Parts: sequence; structure tokens; C-alpha cells
Amino acid sequence: MALAREDINFENIKCDAKIEAVLNHVISQDVEIAHLKDEQFEMSNEIKGHKETISKLEDDIQLLKKDKRWNMLWRNSLEEDIAKTQVFLAIVFLINMLFTYFMSR
Repeated sequence: MALAREDINFENIKCDAKIEAVLNHVISQDVEIAHLKDEQFEMSNEIKGHKETISKLEDDIQLLKKDKRWNMLWRNSLEEDIAKTQVFLAIVFLINMLFTYFMSR
């Protein structure tokens, strides 16, 4: 009764309370959005770092493939040289055997 005498409108109080609740909700949503944007930025930086790492690893793989090709070529060349040397030594051994045979006669 005392409130009615002082012209206090309960509808205005309810409306103000609803506005304050909505405002508090909007502020909390803004804070959450800012937090999510920070997390998104951090994830973006991590993804960039991972992409750089992947790029470096791909470059290393390419270098290793080139080294492997070079090593295979060098190994093939070395095997060819060994085969030629074995043939040469077999011919020298054969000549030595023939020379020894004819010298002993």
C-alpha cells in the first residue's frame, strides 16, 4: 500500500530488470566472443607453424630423394668399376699363367 501511494510502477521495475538481464547476457556473450576470437587467433598461429614445419619436412624429403638418387648412381658406377677391375685382373692372371707356363718350358 505504501508503494502505491508513492506512485511506484511495478511494470517499469519489471521492464528495467528484463533490460538489465538482457544487457548482462549480451555483455557475457561479448566476453565469450572475444575469448573465442583469441583462441581462434592462437589456433591460426599454430596452424601456420605446422604448415611451415610440413614445408620444411617436404623440402628435406626432396633433398633426401636427390641424395638417394645420387648415391644409387654412384653405387652403380662403383659396381661397374669393380666389375671392370675384376675382368682386368682375370685377364692379367690368365696372361701371368700363360707366361709362367711358357717360361717353365
